[in-house]
Amino acid sequence: MNRFRLFSVLILGLLLPFVVQARESELERELTDDVVVSAQDTITDKDFELPQDYIDHMQQRLDDWYLLNYTSYTPQSNEHTHDVNYPDSVYRQRLADLETIIEMPYNQIVRNCIDNYMRNKRNSLSAILGRSMLYMPIFEQALEEAGLPLELKYLAVVESALRPDATSRVGAAGLWQFMPATGRMYNLALTSLVDERRDPYKSSVAAAQYLKDLYEMFGDWHLALAAYNCGPGRVSRDIRAVGRNDFWEIYYRLPSETRMYVPLFIAANYAMKYYEEHNIEPILPDRPLTTDTVMVNHRLNFEHISKVLDVPIEALKELNPQYRRDIIPGSVNKSYSLRLPSQQAFAFRVMEDSIMALAKKELAEQGLSEEDIDMEPTPIYHKVRKGETLSKIARKYGTTVKNIKTWSGIKSDRLRIGQSVIVGWSNGAPAVKSRSKSSTTTKPVATDAATYHKVRKGETLSTIAQRYGTTVKRLKRANNIKGDNIYVGQRLVIP
Repeated sequence: MNRFRLFSVLILGLLLPFVVQARESELERELTDDVVVSAQDTITDKDFELPQDYIDHMQQRLDDWYLLNYTSYTPQSNEHTHDVNYPDSVYRQRLADLETIIEMPYNQIVRNCIDNYMRNKRNSLSAILGRSMLYMPIFEQALEEAGLPLELKYLAVVESALRPDATSRVGAAGLWQFMPATGRMYNLALTSLVDERRDPYKSSVAAAQYLKDLYEMFGDWHLALAAYNCGPGRVSRDIRAVGRNDFWEIYYRLPSETRMYVPLFIAANYAMKYYEEHNIEPILPDRPLTTDTVMVNHRLNFEHISKVLDVPIEALKELNPQYRRDIIPGSVNKSYSLRLPSQQAFAFRVMEDSIMALAKKELAEQGLSEEDIDMEPTPIYHKVRKGETLSKIARKYGTTVKNIKTWSGIKSDRLRIGQSVIVGWSNGAPAVKSRSKSSTTTKPVATDAATYHKVRKGETLSTIAQRYGTTVKRLKRANNIKGDNIYVGQRLVIP
């Protein structure tokens, strides 16, 4: 019996190391199964390069009128402070602690973007933090009304460094950097006088709707953000090519600018939350700039407002970047908003008649009356329905396919359901003559009666032809003009 027990102990002693090793391997497999390492955690980019538009907008953030006139900013503002270098675990935990709906992963690319804000662009970030007090409430209201995550407000930091006058190399404009065609799709007017892509309120509403549409399309916020930058078509193609519905999985197929877009958005959320931990202070105004909005139903020039209210024209431009030529094209049919410092807003209401009198006086000196100044035409939009083509829409509104494509900024003949296209112009300034003597549409954009235009100061044959959707050659032929010279007050027939 004793021999049997001894033999059993010997056998157990020999087998025990193998049992322990097997159990350790099993536990290791279980732990590995619980920790899934994905591309968003491990991705790197040896060709890391920030978009040139981002670099330009961050630098221009330090050159604006508000910063130079309402703050004590100097290029040495952050020289007495220094950044703090934290380990990766701190950045990862801070991002995880952000109370956001959109996932904020940490990887080496995100770290590089955070370093750019906290080390290389400290002054620009200080200026952005100061200006955020003006714009963030506007963004939050638009996002809240659309039911979107509020952290999307920091997308404008990446897009424009919170500069409403920012313009990219390819023509995107405003706080949210809308291209002309996309802006028109979301009802942002773009005329010779008004560019609503630069209107902080209207562009924020449009951006919220566009982001909402993109999220409904992709069901993933990182992909929706990428599509906001390079277009949904490009993102969809890359998803199909890779077979994965994940931004980090299609990262290397995306344009170089778009690759940095989501990491910069994550870094912007970090920077706007944890700037104090990196010894960065907002550049705050020396005196409060509280503003109020008044509605204008007369055509006014910034110069007239500046003279009567004693407000610098640069201040008017800063607060009202949507007016391209310093002219508010108000009329009895359509009012436009004017943002002013609060005291001047009150003065405007009291002295509006004086401003109008000055405007009329200067018109009279040019031999013109208020009625001679045509209102800027307002585009008439048509939302594409199932089965409609450009030719069908053109016939419906009595215009041509070419005009619709030109006005709407589209190149292809293909339309998608829900797309908005411009089919004509209202306010008594038809863009083209009707192709038929009668029209079945309830909103005719033109008639067979002759259309006239009275030449205003600064206008040329080219700008007039572009406005009415015709050519300089046809304009000259219709008015028997041999050269290129026209004069203020001249009455032209629009062919």
